[in-house]
Amino acid sequence: MAPNVLLVVLDSVRARNTSLHGYRRETTPNLTAFAERATDYRQARAPGIHSLASHASIFTGVHVAAHGLTTHGAKIDPSRTVWAELGERGYDTGLFTPNAVITRSSNFGDAFDTVVGPKDRRSDPFPDAFSPSDVENINDTTKLEYLRLSVTSGTPLRSLVNGAAELAYDTLDRFAIDESGATYVPEFLDWHADREGPWAACLNLMDAHYPYRPDEEFDRWGGSTLRRLHRETHGPYSTTFLSGEYLWKLRAFEALYDGAIRQADAHLDRLLGTLAERGELDDTLVVVTSDHGEGFGEPSELEPTVELVDHSWSVSEAVTHVPLVVKYPGQQAGKSVDRPATLTRFPAVVRSVIDSDDGDTSLGFDPDEPVLVSTERVQSPDDELPDACSNRDRYGGPWRAVYEWRDGAVWKFSRRHGSALTQVIPNGLERRTVDHDENVVASTFDAVDPDPTVAAGDQVLDSDVQSHLKELGYL
Repeated sequence: MAPNVLLVVLDSVRARNTSLHGYRRETTPNLTAFAERATDYRQARAPGIHSLASHASIFTGVHVAAHGLTTHGAKIDPSRTVWAELGERGYDTGLFTPNAVITRSSNFGDAFDTVVGPKDRRSDPFPDAFSPSDVENINDTTKLEYLRLSVTSGTPLRSLVNGAAELAYDTLDRFAIDESGATYVPEFLDWHADREGPWAACLNLMDAHYPYRPDEEFDRWGGSTLRRLHRETHGPYSTTFLSGEYLWKLRAFEALYDGAIRQADAHLDRLLGTLAERGELDDTLVVVTSDHGEGFGEPSELEPTVELVDHSWSVSEAVTHVPLVVKYPGQQAGKSVDRPATLTRFPAVVRSVIDSDDGDTSLGFDPDEPVLVSTERVQSPDDELPDACSNRDRYGGPWRAVYEWRDGAVWKFSRRHGSALTQVIPNGLERRTVDHDENVVASTFDAVDPDPTVAAGDQVLDSDVQSHLKELGYL
């Protein structure tokens, strides 16, 4: 029987905050245990630094610099994905995720037979009346303004009800309740129970993505004070902390983030444990990784005056280095790979596994050629960053990095406009800068042929999608 395919994307989980990679907090005990009987790629890098670009590369095997899918609303040609290819080979395919960037602001779900998520967002009880969605960035000050506008709106009672509903929605924290792995792992397992033939699925779990709101069971390092500070922080997430006043909060929120990783790790354990109980884990290609990392105010190695906030810019290790643990069908013994690896190899690895007649799975995620990472997320820094942010021009892309295996070590060559940096990286926690005149980035990226056929145009984002993206800190 053909092997099954399972891709688990632990959204926003950076390698350096996993105990799998030696982090001081035990954030990933289950992933670490799973790696003992799988292949652990210690030097894996995401193709890009945000969900849309990385998923496009993971699904198609095309570099970000070639497909150009980098903005919200960008559409993919579903036929170019490995999921469409698997469907033609007789696989049932499914996508399970609350990530609106993948399924709503873009059309990546069109490549799958079944799509679950995100859940329907809360709507105003009285859509025709004034509502909080009509006031930008509701906070304690604008709540008073909302009260005044409601009274003078012509529909005061209905407008006030809309406001009360919004307040209740925030208090219940529906995002954390309905959009965690606690919802989507069972959804997948229910779907899996009905499969009779080979299946291929992608689970994108958003527990570690902003907002960092782990259940109390997993919030081992944050606590009520940090949770309160987090709730009281308003505004577009990627720009709020660059005003200078709040950066200390962002650094403190890493403790909440760690708890959220621990929560995602627990959901992963339930997922893999159930597949093992059902007797299907051994016959499945399982790929556990992340689409990008996360920044908590660290300076960019390439541009030290640039501070990392979520995953909006730079090609620093905090946002490029991701965990990658792969269990090939029939694999029982663990293996560790130190060479540079890339998620862009996912389609090639899938084909190698399902086409193998003798169990040969020698093709891995560590290619002989260089590993590429690129982003052009911030196009107009003056428009997207606050006035208080110094050196705004240094945030703009393109940011590019090339990883190579030289003399038994990982070499990283990064460049942004006129700035360049060469580093030797023995692991996820250490790196040293070296002098190097060779322009590896330019020569490598110049050899990348554009592949515009992967893209299928753009789509307009409706107000509900924009509201969801605001919840995730994108707008």
